[in-house]
Amino acid sequence: MISEVTVQNPAYWSDKGLQLAQLLRSARPEQVIGDPTGTPADPDTLLAVAHPEYWSTQPGELEEVLRLAAHKESAPQAGDVAAGGVGAAARGQERLTLTVEEAAAALGISRSFAYEAVYRKEIPHVKIGRRILVPKAALQRMLEDPPTPDDNR
Repeated sequence: MISEVTVQNPAYWSDKGLQLAQLLRSARPEQVIGDPTGTPADPDTLLAVAHPEYWSTQPGELEEVLRLAAHKESAPQAGDVAAGGVGAAARGQERLTLTVEEAAAALGISRSFAYEAVYRKEIPHVKIGRRILVPKAALQRMLEDPPTPDDNR
């Protein structure tokens, strides 16, 4: 089972979710998917796709995550919620992802149990740089269609 695939230059792939999904479907373990323009990799924007089998079947959701990854976090501005806090977003802008801690609170489980579930690939997630994010849409879908004991999600 493939554990993780790294995508370089998410900005290039942000409108090519279907193409990237096809690449993820045939990716090898620990593979790095670059962009054809040859743009050098920026370590701060590398996107580590955990559980690429799942993401290869979700090209629309994959594009959303790529768009998020393409925009580096900027310094907090006046009017930002929780300036300097992890996961801060501008007022009026709805975030598409949760931190693992936020996902744990939403699910009613402990922080440590949530991290364990992420590492066991029971909670869908993406890594952007060193951050682990849980897409709200993927979490909602997981709750609507819970895996059976035979599923290898």
